[in-house]
Amino acid sequence: MAVSYGWTGKVLRVDLSTGAITTESMDAYKPYLGGTGMGWKVLWDEVPPGTHAFDAANKLIFATGPITGSGSPSSGRTSVVTLWPVASPELPAAGHFGGHWGPELKYAGYDAIIVQGVSAKPVWLRIEDEKVTLEDASEIWGEGIYRSTNHIVNLMGSDAHVVCIGQAGENLVRMAALFTDRSHRAGGAGGVMGSKRLKAIGVRGTGAVRIAADKAKWKSLNQYFLSLMGANNQCVVARELQPWSEYSPGGTRWSGRPGVLWGSSSPPLDVGTCADVEHPTADAPSPINKIGMRTQKGFNDFGMEGMRRTVRMDGCHACPIRCHIAAEHKELEGYGLTAFNMNTCMGNSGSGSYNNTAGTWTGVNSTSNPMLLAYMANNLEGDYGIWNDYGQWHYAWTWAYRNNVVVDQWNPATIPDPNNPGQTIPNPDLGKPYLQKYLSKQIFKGQAATVAGVPDGTSEWDRLKTVKPAATAYPNPPLTMLDQGDPRWLQWILAEISMPKTNTVYADGNKFPETLGYYMGLGPPRLAQLWPELGAAMDILPSVHQFKMGHTSHHGVETQAWIGALVNAMTAVRDANTHTHQNFFTNGLPNSSAIPLKQQIAQEIATSGNSLFSVPDNSPGEWAWDVDSNLPAAPTPMNLARASIAAQSIVVYELQNSLTCCNYTLPVWASPLKSRNYRGDTTLDAQVFSAVTGQTVTQKDLETMALRNYTLYRALLARYMEYWNPGTGKNMRNNFDQISNWCFKDKGTTTSSAFILPRGELDAAKNLMYQLFGFDQATGLPTSTSLTSLGLDYMIPALQAAGLLPA
Repeated sequence: MAVSYGWTGKVLRVDLSTGAITTESMDAYKPYLGGTGMGWKVLWDEVPPGTHAFDAANKLIFATGPITGSGSPSSGRTSVVTLWPVASPELPAAGHFGGHWGPELKYAGYDAIIVQGVSAKPVWLRIEDEKVTLEDASEIWGEGIYRSTNHIVNLMGSDAHVVCIGQAGENLVRMAALFTDRSHRAGGAGGVMGSKRLKAIGVRGTGAVRIAADKAKWKSLNQYFLSLMGANNQCVVARELQPWSEYSPGGTRWSGRPGVLWGSSSPPLDVGTCADVEHPTADAPSPINKIGMRTQKGFNDFGMEGMRRTVRMDGCHACPIRCHIAAEHKELEGYGLTAFNMNTCMGNSGSGSYNNTAGTWTGVNSTSNPMLLAYMANNLEGDYGIWNDYGQWHYAWTWAYRNNVVVDQWNPATIPDPNNPGQTIPNPDLGKPYLQKYLSKQIFKGQAATVAGVPDGTSEWDRLKTVKPAATAYPNPPLTMLDQGDPRWLQWILAEISMPKTNTVYADGNKFPETLGYYMGLGPPRLAQLWPELGAAMDILPSVHQFKMGHTSHHGVETQAWIGALVNAMTAVRDANTHTHQNFFTNGLPNSSAIPLKQQIAQEIATSGNSLFSVPDNSPGEWAWDVDSNLPAAPTPMNLARASIAAQSIVVYELQNSLTCCNYTLPVWASPLKSRNYRGDTTLDAQVFSAVTGQTVTQKDLETMALRNYTLYRALLARYMEYWNPGTGKNMRNNFDQISNWCFKDKGTTTSSAFILPRGELDAAKNLMYQLFGFDQATGLPTSTSLTSLGLDYMIPALQAAGLLPA
């Protein structure tokens, strides 16, 4: 048997309906690399249109790629592909998580797991090298992720890694996530795992990933790679001027500097200058083994209070960045929670999760410790297994909670009098809190309280505004748990979301189908359909932050206008989740009219010839990147160079989710090295792939494989869209490649000047993207020519039969 480098060569298939566990060759999936590419292929071959996310026929694919577990920088990712419960209709999508689970799966001897069917009882999957069994999960079904993970690790050993769902996934909450290694999650897929009665997958492997390159070459490549890396999100300039640095822009996540004290260390550690004190004449700004000192997320997110509480920096397998902070909050023990929690990004931001409740949900911030609220939310989200769709749940909730019903097309000032035909009466909904208009008849009835200090019989609406315990009796004084930032509000609402009390019979004998938590757990796309005012607000208000199809903007029009807009419009049925362009945009290099360094590098990337989407540099003034001074007030028109960067951003994202490596930190398009004039290396993916697998490829070769995956995904979406809503899949240009109205100059709905896309250029922008991707200009669909050139001609008969193949 030939040695397989990079890939293990085996796929594990688990049929929960029959209990059968089999292995099959990875060979059929290697043209798609792994990760998301493999997932799209499985869905195309095995999950027919018309399948719902929670159907037994849906598949749940956990897939790594040839790079995962190799030790290459930031190669600890896993892609999870399935039909997305949050989307409406339930279309194919992917989540991604880091940590150590994916590499451990490779060490056990498997590239991927395909889960199908439904178990008759709750089970968990136990993988220890060749020994794979389904175990009884009755003892942990109904328990949170933390206890369930500990239970499995105690059985398998401390070096095992577990991916697990909480109560939200078990109860088929559409906003459920699956978690691993405390703070790494694949949002949106938890309910699919729960629908199959699969509680967890524990993995323990004793093997290794074979690497084709000799040790000296592999070590040299890794040292070169590490020398080009910056801080979190590939920030290559320190936030504050350091003795060795040339630029100091502020705002980057390279937040380490002298005076930043790591307070929980003994004695407290000064992060220092991040200079290469061991080799002061060397090129790199800090030693390779100290890259993690640059990203001090505790300080970045919470200032010195965050550093005082930071126990350690944590992160993923083979990643030197360490962007997760593990923090200690003794105060949490007073609420019955562990003092130790870990997170990064949305969980720490205070603006996109269930965290900074007082400040961002109600406009009142009376708490002196927002980090307490953030980490209480982190703890509860991580235990119940809840996703926030990059904050879209939060934005939608904020709007719904803060706004009263106003006079508009849905809520006129007067309505017909039901008792006097031909006459009108004042609209009783006017002035009500928006949520109460829709929910009062269904769920705001007396119900037993679940929070200490709230009397039995308090309605859910009143509990939303519940008083804090006080010396005087309820309801005085009228202080509210939510408005005062009482952390117990989070304990109540996250339990409500994760364990909705369906078909509850209330004290007055009435039976109502849902609770407030049920509606919150549906997710913004479905709420926008149920509540038309919310849908309209999401389309026209930047504050609600939807970009398309009910999902949030993820580094959209604020990131180089057209580039961010096109990335968000043309990627997923969830938040775009694409950091390729954002990492370059926020790297910290100057982009002023005096020193347009970032603009120059972007132009080189667009025209270098290294990328599949390289374009000629023969149009003076048609820059790939605007200088910062032109944004957001006056972005220059769309052009082919800018389309090249947008196309590379989309396809490199697909590439890295198939290889699999970390798109949150990579690619390395810029570097901290002055000797390279701050240029990075756009061909690192190809260099690493070639070294690991022994297959010599160029960056163009890899991008061609990634374009194959993206084109497959595009056709897969069209096929599903056409089944659920005939006519929609036939025109992806208008029905999928969408941009919300709030992004345009002529929106007329807000005074914000931050979002000013010229609507008239949208068609030209799409045309340029379709030109680069080889899609049909009229419909945005892959053509028979593009499918054939990418080795996807086997899809042509099915697409033709569905009317999805352009003439």
